[in-house]
Amino acid sequence: MTTHNMSISAPPHDLSRGSAHRWKVLWAGFIAYLFDSYDLMVLAIAMPVLLKVLAISLPDGGLLGSATALGAMLGSIVFGLIAENRGRRFSLVLALVWLGVGMGGVYFVDTWSSWMGLRFFTGLAIGGVWGPCSALIADHWAPEYRARAASFVFSSFAIGAVVASAVGRSVITIDWRWLFAFGAVSIPLALIVHRLIPADAQPKRTEQKSPADKVGLTTIFAKGLARITLPASLVSIVNLAGYWGAAFWIPTFLTRERGLDVATMLGFSVVMYVGMFFGFQFFGLLADKIGRRRAMMVAFLLCAVAITLYIIVENPNFLFWWGAVVGFGLCGSGGILGAYYAELFPDQVRAYAGGFCWNMGRIGAILAPFTIGTIGKVYGLQTGLLVTSGIYLAGTVMLLLLPETFAGTVPRQEKQ
Repeated sequence: MTTHNMSISAPPHDLSRGSAHRWKVLWAGFIAYLFDSYDLMVLAIAMPVLLKVLAISLPDGGLLGSATALGAMLGSIVFGLIAENRGRRFSLVLALVWLGVGMGGVYFVDTWSSWMGLRFFTGLAIGGVWGPCSALIADHWAPEYRARAASFVFSSFAIGAVVASAVGRSVITIDWRWLFAFGAVSIPLALIVHRLIPADAQPKRTEQKSPADKVGLTTIFAKGLARITLPASLVSIVNLAGYWGAAFWIPTFLTRERGLDVATMLGFSVVMYVGMFFGFQFFGLLADKIGRRRAMMVAFLLCAVAITLYIIVENPNFLFWWGAVVGFGLCGSGGILGAYYAELFPDQVRAYAGGFCWNMGRIGAILAPFTIGTIGKVYGLQTGLLVTSGIYLAGTVMLLLLPETFAGTVPRQEKQ
């Protein structure tokens, strides 16, 4: 593939692992993405309650997820441009504060329309976390360890989901709004993230730039980058459609069609999220061994098979343990993409391009919850969830539209 080299000073690297700041950046990203995932998961966990409290239908409930995804798409652009022009640390901290405000706003909404507005507002911040996190990992970790580092950071998605389930079990019967309000803890933790990420992580980003040097809306489509941006966005659409089509409705599927009460459903969900955490680590390691694209194809195929079995078999014991396998595959590609997109694009636009492509995938997240909710209303959620298996099979083929950037030991893009 063509190498898109641009002149910029990168952080000093230890050739074996990465920069001297790599561990602080790793933990800062882990903390930040934990709250990003917590916000997304509490909506799915609280959905059975929201359907009753707001007296809305399954499609209307799906639209709450769609409003969040729409906000994230716009947020990826807003915070991505802030990251490239004002600094990645600044953008990430701002997103965490914004996220906390949106979560705390749960006490000021009590209608479906006001919930739609709040979820869109909160979604803006959700879209601002992924891009800066993935770019910072690429800035500070050597290519041979990049997928493992990115996968570890994004595995906090599973931890955030476990925390959401634990908080849910504690407060859902007392005051379900506490489940959302807990997310406002991201505001004080933004200060910790600010301290962990060094101010000089990207020295040139703090200097005054001429208009020609600034990253704009169309930068990631110029100079041949469109041929990477467009298929990368398409892969993200498929990836997030498959994930949110399954993850958003599985809790409701377990309560409505498998007869579990909410507390038991949360226990099943925890097992799934634990599987997700280990799936992140496995596929990150696999991507550093066999290549980013190949590892993603394995993850997509596993998802297609695992979800099919999960919705066909009705035995509760099987559902409990097999949920870990479903979770293991569901997030497998998410961490890989953090390294993959950083290698597909030049350094100056890593945060913007990676965040843009990932969050354009929210198109899939917008369509999938509503579509599956609509199918579920007519034919049952079992039929609706079966659609996600087909989505993952399609995604396996679509990955062929992108080049492999890493083959075992040497990232192809960085060869001279």
